[in-house]
Amino acid sequence: IWQRLLMSHSASRSTQQRHGGLILAPRLAGRRPVRAHTYAAAQTKPAGLVSFENANFPMDQDKRTYHVGTKRGEVANRILSVGDVTRAALCASFMEPPPGVSEVYSYKSKRGFVTHTGLFDGVPISVVSTGMGYPNMDFVVRECRAVTDGELAFVRVGTCGAIQAPPGKLGSVVVASKGSVLVRRNPDAYDDPTVRKYFVSKPALPDAKLSALLESEMRSALNGDESEVVSAMNASADSFYSSQGRTGDDFDDANENLLDEIILKRQPEVVSLEMETFHLLDLARNSRELSVHAASCAIVLAERRSNDFLPADRIEFMERTCCR
Repeated sequence: IWQRLLMSHSASRSTQQRHGGLILAPRLAGRRPVRAHTYAAAQTKPAGLVSFENANFPMDQDKRTYHVGTKRGEVANRILSVGDVTRAALCASFMEPPPGVSEVYSYKSKRGFVTHTGLFDGVPISVVSTGMGYPNMDFVVRECRAVTDGELAFVRVGTCGAIQAPPGKLGSVVVASKGSVLVRRNPDAYDDPTVRKYFVSKPALPDAKLSALLESEMRSALNGDESEVVSAMNASADSFYSSQGRTGDDFDDANENLLDEIILKRQPEVVSLEMETFHLLDLARNSRELSVHAASCAIVLAERRSNDFLPADRIEFMERTCCR
């Protein structure tokens, strides 16, 4: 899947050929997920002894970035972004090491970002665990861009909730082919009832070719399975709770009608709701010379209307199928 998806965009040969100085994970039988102790070993210097330069874009003496912690030669020009470190390890288990290297590269930064780099069908691929929220996506996209040359193909495979089911039923895959909007809580509305409490942006669009390939390959991967692939618009919120319409007694979020009266009233094509896709697409469209190409999809883990959640065994199946 990822070879077809990501070979459609050119990559820098020099970046693909640099594999020196990699920190390697232990090879496990059949699969190569990385265990927690390996991540700790990957940190080559005690945190207190690392000095950084350039407050505008900090890097240490080895030219490792401040948050993701990677340097040139450790990140491929084809990047798969996932939120969960376990899902990142699952994706990495399908990769092979480059020629002359015994293991797939793995590194965990002191900020918790995990990067795996290897080959899939001979093509250099990096899997980066983004964590949650658009600030984390900002760190990953900008810092991976800084340590690579040439064009970048960036694909997110995440999870989401569905606010329209159907079409976004449990276990389906929503491809953000129609883009993503941003939903943001407005703190100025705290003491001013005339101010809108939530902001909904216009959509940021994906790379059309990459998104079409992503949708096609997801349909192929899930062919014969009960899951469906949905082409729709996504919404990325700045919070898991308030800006996604989750209610509770502890905070006055004024979000009881958020899903219907604010999001769907303004953007009726929105099907999925998560926290990262908008910023990925927004950064790609603002990249210099449009050098970053981005697309995104997400597995529906929850239906927000019914409060139903996808069973654990089905989540495992969907993650394995979609990552591979």
